Amino acid sequence: MSLLRLLHRKLQTARRLTSEASALHYTPWEFFLMYVNYAIENLTGRNMGLHFEAYAGRIKKRLAQYGYSDEPGCHKFKDVRLPVLPPSDDGTIFMGVYTDTLSIYMERGDRYDEAEIQEMFDDAHGDGPYGLCNAEVDVTVQPGDVVIDAGSWIGDFAAYASAKGASAVYAFEPSDETFKYLLETARLNPNIYPVKAGIGETKAKSSFFVSRGLSEGNSTLVGSVGEERTIDITTIDDFVRENGLRRVDFIKADIEGAERQMLRGAAETLRRFAPKLAICTYHLPDDPEVLEAIIRETNPAYRVVQKRKKLFASV
Repeated sequence: MSLLRLLHRKLQTARRLTSEASALHYTPWEFFLMYVNYAIENLTGRNMGLHFEAYAGRIKKRLAQYGYSDEPGCHKFKDVRLPVLPPSDDGTIFMGVYTDTLSIYMERGDRYDEAEIQEMFDDAHGDGPYGLCNAEVDVTVQPGDVVIDAGSWIGDFAAYASAKGASAVYAFEPSDETFKYLLETARLNPNIYPVKAGIGETKAKSSFFVSRGLSEGNSTLVGSVGEERTIDITTIDDFVRENGLRRVDFIKADIEGAERQMLRGAAETLRRFAPKLAICTYHLPDDPEVLEAIIRETNPAYRVVQKRKKLFASV
């Protein structure tokens, strides 16, 4: 790589980091630690998580008024418990993960009325919450729901669904590094059943590209960045049949571009049970159009609402 290209990449990274820091309202000290951390990572290959720790420490103090507390080996967000991660990853829980999955539950009385949360969908930094209620759809986890969490990561959404009273949450995560923390989340919260597999259109073996650390961006898409491994892929329809599930009430999916394959492999489930859907639509340029078309073709009874980075559907 030429020196000019290297400098260009470093500049792009610096701009991205600065943009993220601005969106998260970093203090000057956290901003400084971010660049110190970046310099250390470039020199040693180790992400120390210096700015994450500082940011998380500040956010914890604010969240204490809403029911956050530290417990031995876990973070407690009211009734949601998540394991403590290594320093380079732990702060992630208090950044996008908290905003998208837990902030409404913690700070807004778990109300997903569109008029009250629209600004969260418009926020340029976050992906937006996994729930929505308006005149067209009602996509929220209810007590007794059977939930499928596709792309569970460490199980943050699974833990939230558990706290809402879901009778069973089947949490799919194929990454070895992340799955061990998902197992810990299942130990800390009731009715979570981890499944070490990806979800797609057919049962198969698949290449899986794993980024460094506990990345939320691991992907089965060819050309993705990361170490290539082989994982098991199942389908929602196969899983439902093999496990004798009598219903599926909610499907959440954030699987880095494989959402369309997942929906095709869930055709029987969508027709038979019409689960509520909260699906990420930002990984591929045509995701919004393609995913909505698959849903409507599979079960025309669905009503679909598109937000900036997510699709919501219910019957």
